Amino acid sequence: MTEINARSAALECLMAVTDEERFSHLVLNAAREKYAWLPEEEKALLSRLVHGTLEHLLQIDVILNRYSTVKVPRMKPVVRGVLRMSLYQLLFLDRIPPRAVIFEAVKLTEQRGLRGLKGFVNAVLRNLAAHRGELLAEIRRSGSLSFRYSCPDWIVKKLVREIGKGDAEQVLRAALEPETLYVRMLHRGRNFPADEEPSSKESPEEKRKFREDRARPEELFRESPHCAGIYAVPAGKSREAAALIAEGSAYAQDVSSAIALTAASPAEGETVFDLCASPGGKSVAAADLMGGSGIVRSFDLTEQKVRRIRENAERTGYASVIRAEVSDAAVFHPEFSEQADLVIADLPCSGLGVLGRKPDLKLRLKEEDAAALAALQKKILGCASAYVKPGGRLLYSTCTISRAENEENRDWFLREHPEFSVPDLTGKLPFLAEGTRRPAEGERPPEDAETGQGGSAAAKTLSAGYLQILPQMFHSDGFFFALFVKDGKRSEN
Repeated sequence: MTEINARSAALECLMAVTDEERFSHLVLNAAREKYAWLPEEEKALLSRLVHGTLEHLLQIDVILNRYSTVKVPRMKPVVRGVLRMSLYQLLFLDRIPPRAVIFEAVKLTEQRGLRGLKGFVNAVLRNLAAHRGELLAEIRRSGSLSFRYSCPDWIVKKLVREIGKGDAEQVLRAALEPETLYVRMLHRGRNFPADEEPSSKESPEEKRKFREDRARPEELFRESPHCAGIYAVPAGKSREAAALIAEGSAYAQDVSSAIALTAASPAEGETVFDLCASPGGKSVAAADLMGGSGIVRSFDLTEQKVRRIRENAERTGYASVIRAEVSDAAVFHPEFSEQADLVIADLPCSGLGVLGRKPDLKLRLKEEDAAALAALQKKILGCASAYVKPGGRLLYSTCTISRAENEENRDWFLREHPEFSVPDLTGKLPFLAEGTRRPAEGERPPEDAETGQGGSAAAKTLSAGYLQILPQMFHSDGFFFALFVKDGKRSEN
């Protein structure tokens, strides 16, 4: 019988992602629920093992093929998973002694019914451990960006071609760095009655401090200089952030996405359509920016996705504002014509801006996918354009770095829809346009802080109503958005 711990659970997750082609974030979420009883340090290790192994999988397989007599594709799935996970630990988790990594790998192999292969696993990992230093040096010095940053060659070439080698390398490096969690502090959450208890099961003193901290998020987290109400969560404050999110006072939203909503400026009393809305982050943000007034109609393809939107609307207190409905964004609905002051079209994309959050995209994404997605995006944008009232706005956004899906789609839309124009956004996003950072009083910005890199380039595109955000610009997701304004003439249809 297999002992359940972080490594055995991580092995299950890795095999589900790599062999069954399931999505890593869904697999990890299910594992956290299934093994909720594990100690916190074990759950943290589980997440790190799965995420880190997938991040470095290309490197790992190259090295394993060199040091193993049996090549990776021909290994038994369990052995392949054990070796991949163990090599990740040997190379990148300094705090775990190599002997412990090897011992646990051999034990796990035996527990999974492969006693006859534990000698093979032991020999391969001992050899790799003996060469750890030179392997790390090889990775750091490699002239191949694909190997150095563990990314498929076609993605590397695409990024270099479209944004230049320097920016491409920074994008690839950022995808291997620790993620920054950002939260939007919700106005509704900050106005809870003073005597209302948070849902966290803490002592009375901890609950009292929790309420006080919620009212002063600036004392817990660091507010983004580029987006009011968005806070970066320090590594040591993740528990507090999780409690705020669970309690409904905050919502996890990356600063890149929040900047796009700031540009779109949902206003009190407006009607907002949010297409492809699940899990509802932009719907919640729009409702919050509207002060809980108006209507947000949130659409997605399946009842399961719509249920997630409803759950988040209920948790954050905006269930009376957000109306979630099943609807296919790629199908035109004439009854929606000219009904919305703002249409948010955050559309399915290749995800090249979020490789750090979803490392399995590097395994499943194909070069031809971007072209197919760009065509789907055009189809949805064509439908969305008709839903905008005269004088209203259409926000188009993706979490990718791909000209075909971003700038080229923007240009296509303006050619095909002359009834739309582009606004100058420099006034709404002044710190982006200036390329400056607004530090807190007495603060010396750290090297990895939001420095406004690319500010001059941002100023040029913001005046034309759009922005391509690279991960290194604000230590955030890679993101693109374009805002369009419909002329004031009502359609004859």
